[in-house]
Amino acid sequence: MTETDRFLKRATRGLWGQKKRDVQTELRAGVEDKIYRHRLNGLSEPEAERAALRDLGSPAAIARSLNHVHTGPQLARMTLLLGLTGLLGLQAVAQVQPIQTAYKPSDIESVCRVAPPAELRTAPPAVQKQYRQQLDSYGGAQAFLQKCRNGELPIAGNPLLKVADVLAALQAGGVQVGDQTGFMSATSTTPLIVYTGTNHDTPGPLYETTDIHGERYIGTGDLIAFLTFATTQPLRLSGVRNPVLQIGQAQLQLGTARTPLLRTNAVAQVILRGLGGLNLPRPAELVFGMDNGSPPPAAPHLAVPGQDGELFAVIQNFERLKGNSSEWLMVRERTGGTVPIAFQAVTPAPRLVTTLKELDAATARKENAVMVYRLDAADLRHVTLAQIPASQLRLTPR
Repeated sequence: MTETDRFLKRATRGLWGQKKRDVQTELRAGVEDKIYRHRLNGLSEPEAERAALRDLGSPAAIARSLNHVHTGPQLARMTLLLGLTGLLGLQAVAQVQPIQTAYKPSDIESVCRVAPPAELRTAPPAVQKQYRQQLDSYGGAQAFLQKCRNGELPIAGNPLLKVADVLAALQAGGVQVGDQTGFMSATSTTPLIVYTGTNHDTPGPLYETTDIHGERYIGTGDLIAFLTFATTQPLRLSGVRNPVLQIGQAQLQLGTARTPLLRTNAVAQVILRGLGGLNLPRPAELVFGMDNGSPPPAAPHLAVPGQDGELFAVIQNFERLKGNSSEWLMVRERTGGTVPIAFQAVTPAPRLVTTLKELDAATARKENAVMVYRLDAADLRHVTLAQIPASQLRLTPR
């Protein structure tokens, strides 16, 4: 029995015979329509099903309404049934608001570049071959640069989010975050402000925005930090590519086809900032290894326990071995039973450790080391980390 089947059984409790079958058919069609729409927004099939059922609310409440529909006077039945049909068709999907995204010009220049020969020779032969093949597929280096700078190619990274779209989506969903015009009138760099005090009228922390073509944009990490303190509602992130961030009735789709945003990078921002009420310690200093959606073909992988689609935080110490003060953080999705790790740990093969204390000890011995946390980031206010014992990890070079 699927989750939808269980939901329909509970939602039609108290109905019998043909009436029960007719209502289940109607409800199922509504659920399937919602699943289809959530799939268009980037959710996997299981995620879309869970989101669709969550949109409908309590099956017990639906059952109560349906029992009124099928036992009350005819006019009341028509009114309630129309209301239920409206709920199925419009309830949550209409609240999903696309948020325009953009990159800083400096970020575009750092991504839209061709590696010089000396730099390319430092990569493994398989990576060099793949790199050249990709350039050839765009018509050569110059054609790639032109298309990239013109915004014709999707760039994997951390795009910024248009503040006006964010505020409009929050307002449409009834989420109050105070007057964000800021100091009488907003400019293209006016920060978002957390309002405090008894009447929520005292300006508190400020969250920096960036001017892009006269509009203000905010980073994903800054937005999540702002929402963490500006609201009290759960911050639920669903979907893999261009995920939907839900706050109460507001649903914000983060990322676009041209400037995609990955769930892994958004969750990494939460850990990087120490947000989410983390239940286990993280290194004092972290540097973020961005997920571009497709690891290099020669990247080493770790076999990890769990289910494909689950998120894992990989922490490596090679930056500290170079004399820097930060550990390397990557958040990755389990695919094919494994998660990738960074190239710098390939030679020598890293020691697999369980705790930060063991990671520090390996650093003191000048040894490459890697540790892994399983992540539960269903609510970004309460991100849960679970240590994966080193005995359950296995290095699988590609």
